[in-house]
Amino acid sequence: MTDEAGPRLSSEEIGALKFAAHRQLSRSANRELRPRQQARRDALLSAVRVLADDTLRGGCQLLPTPRNHDG
Repeated sequence: MTDEAGPRLSSEEIGALKFAAHRQLSRSANRELRPRQQARRDALLSAVRVLADDTLRGGCQLLPTPRNHDG
């Protein structure tokens, strides 16, 4: 097993993602959304909360998550 570093996001890239996410959230704030759109908006809100964590201030490494093989 190797200890190779995975892809990384710099603090500038994290900031860009937060900016884009907040912009998208503001676009959909006062709209009637279909259930699938609402689910995506909820997922985006959750992602913004993660990106706002101070521990990511210096950047972060991206790691794959196990895939769900149920469906």
